[in-house]
Amino acid sequence: MQFVVSDTHFDHGNIIDYCDRPYDSVEQMNEALVANWNAAVGEDDEVVFLGDLTMANDFGAFSTWVERLDGTIQFVLGDHDEWVMPTLDGVEIRETYQFEYEGVPFYCVHDPDDAPANWRGWVLHGHHHNNWPDRFPFVNPDERRVNVSVELIDYAPLALPTLLDCLTRFTWLDRLPDDVE
Repeated sequence: MQFVVSDTHFDHGNIIDYCDRPYDSVEQMNEALVANWNAAVGEDDEVVFLGDLTMANDFGAFSTWVERLDGTIQFVLGDHDEWVMPTLDGVEIRETYQFEYEGVPFYCVHDPDDAPANWRGWVLHGHHHNNWPDRFPFVNPDERRVNVSVELIDYAPLALPTLLDCLTRFTWLDRLPDDVE
């Protein structure tokens, strides 16, 4: 199965207050994010990660987090990932990523402003977290954008069948609805 997610920000204490994350400490946040990821993703699954995995700014920390996460990762660089090395076992690192699922084309990029204006499918992105829901909600059908920052998708990678369920509603969604599986 394939999943998408963005902006875990492991080791980033300020993100708890900045994005009103439901954690009391960095350690609690880090462990919850790993547990949520591994509860959703199996070893044979693929995760398209749309940038900003950790704020440690250290390749050793990056590789330590990747080793704790299940699945194969297609890693799209975020604005806090400039120090990430180009290769790491089990991780494909790139600027953007395109794929098709169930006939639906997706363009993956960290910042939605970096997506091509003429893209005819859906743009999957992160970067904006939950800070501007009037501009960057979970699903914006008018601009065909999906914000998969962890704050909007219950702090776990989102399975593509669940994403398609949300997209077929053709409605603005501030965050992942409770009535999807």
